[in-house]
Amino acid sequence: MKILFLTPYVPYPLNNGGLIRVHHLLLNLGREHDVTAICMEPDNDAQAQGIDIFKNHGVQIETVPVARSQKKELKRLYQLQSLVSPKPYQYKQYHSKAMQDAVSKHLNDGNYDLLMVEFSQMGYYELNTDIPSFVDQHNVEYEIMHRTYETEKSPLRKILAYSEWKKYSKQEIENCEKFTGCLTTSQRDAEILQQRSPGMDCHVIPNGVDSEFFRADDSEIDPNMVLFTGTISYYPNTEGILWFYKNIWPLIIAENPDATFCIAGKAPPPEVQAIADSDPAVTATGMVDDMRDYYNKAAVVVVPLRVGGGTRLKILEGMSMSKAIVSTSVGAEGIDHTNGNDILLKDTPEEFSTAVLTVMKNKALRQKLESGGRSLVEAKYDWRAVSQKLSLVFEEAIAKHKKQKHTENEATRKAS
Repeated sequence: MKILFLTPYVPYPLNNGGLIRVHHLLLNLGREHDVTAICMEPDNDAQAQGIDIFKNHGVQIETVPVARSQKKELKRLYQLQSLVSPKPYQYKQYHSKAMQDAVSKHLNDGNYDLLMVEFSQMGYYELNTDIPSFVDQHNVEYEIMHRTYETEKSPLRKILAYSEWKKYSKQEIENCEKFTGCLTTSQRDAEILQQRSPGMDCHVIPNGVDSEFFRADDSEIDPNMVLFTGTISYYPNTEGILWFYKNIWPLIIAENPDATFCIAGKAPPPEVQAIADSDPAVTATGMVDDMRDYYNKAAVVVVPLRVGGGTRLKILEGMSMSKAIVSTSVGAEGIDHTNGNDILLKDTPEEFSTAVLTVMKNKALRQKLESGGRSLVEAKYDWRAVSQKLSLVFEEAIAKHKKQKHTENEATRKAS
């Protein structure tokens, strides 16, 4: 297959869930197919290194300049402008003339078999082609916007979240309907989209994990260490940490005064950093070189999320590292788990704290969860298996398209 792959950013370094998914899908597709990717030009040395990684694996990368509206330092300005615009900030953040020109040129001249587009916001581009096309829905974005609106405390952020939700709840569906098919990370997300658009052809392509890379070693576990991982500045993560620290952590400390809470991930916002600065039992690491060092040491991984969509890569990584995980129901959405066997799901502060404390004390339960999670990842969520499933979806779409074109050509020939 010759595939044109459209993504807003260079999918590297691997420091958030979206980049991780795009990175592994792109690399694995590139191993088997002729893949060209278009994205915005890198804005740091690490992203530039990512381009070299893809080229060394046979993936061609073309970059386009970053538009003014996409510059990070101008984000708040364009968010405020979006309040009086019919389009949400998502449009300004993802759309540019340079990207449109590059996409149009490749579709006109490239003789591709299939188009793969990452994130529904990239559906704002005009895609003048009749080849099979798919949008990869990492989350149902408008649902996250609505949950953000419901839980946000800052008046300005609440207004922005409401505006984005009201506008994008309609435009997200319209963007997805442009494509031959829609890829979702969970059956739940597919059902949400099909309720809004019954004719939408959805395929569940779950998130995955590199199960060879994320494998536990013989490091000694700290029986008192509670771990949270991710991009800490991402709103669902920030909100989850603050809720956990305010409502659950005091209950844990009351029973185990030696417990420590490690928040491992880049860009902790001021309100999270303030917790670490004021509480000696809490650490906020910022960017880490290798998250496996923290997974190996932790007794339990917590996912206290109340906002989000899709599936959480932090859970798959933790399972792959043979870690016991305690999560809210929202945090574990989209993962084919078995509560009590490979994960513990608890939604109230009292239940959540009790589960964390029990895992820390009960070695047999901890080992059961560790083994169950690792087995689940190996069976269903390794990136190679996920990518093979995606290739089959693409091959079926291309075969169907070729058959349809042949039928149309035969009808035209007979008519003439």
